[in-house]
Amino acid sequence: MGPKARGAAGDRGFTLIEVVVVVFIISLFAALTVPKFMDVGQLKINRSATHIAHTVTYLYSQAAAHHLVVRLVFDLNSGKYYPAIMNKKGEFEPTKFPLFSFGTVGDGIAIKKFVTLFGGGFNGGTAYLHLLPDGFAEKAVIMLEDSTGRKLSLVVEPLMGNVRTISGEVELDLTDILS
Repeated sequence: MGPKARGAAGDRGFTLIEVVVVVFIISLFAALTVPKFMDVGQLKINRSATHIAHTVTYLYSQAAAHHLVVRLVFDLNSGKYYPAIMNKKGEFEPTKFPLFSFGTVGDGIAIKKFVTLFGGGFNGGTAYLHLLPDGFAEKAVIMLEDSTGRKLSLVVEPLMGNVRTISGEVELDLTDILS
């Protein structure tokens, strides 16, 4: 008998070149997708900022449309926020609107800075932002920070109730209001 045959053509294994190509493709896929998984924290802080911004814009429109004085109240310790309206006695009482009753910043996200035009800076406890019936929002800066130290600032513009989101820490600019 001669040397043993290698086997049928269908039984042959992968060549070294085929294995190297497959490993390269898997490595390339991992290199492109793993950094996206690392940005989950960025998504959380962006989602919190977007929700607060949309809440301010919505309550601004509700205050103007229904001639209400609306206060958006923030509990800086727990990260919860909710609307309150001024009653006939001039006191604010919590309320619910059709599209918003309360919100919360995400896990691992904290409100690190809260400064308003009328109220000044808030350092813990309760902070608030006023939205007035004549179509005016209190100018404010709300800074969020995640557990990695990433900061995102929301700047509330008074005349249109728009909210700009800016990466990093922003100071409240009073020059355009006072001049």
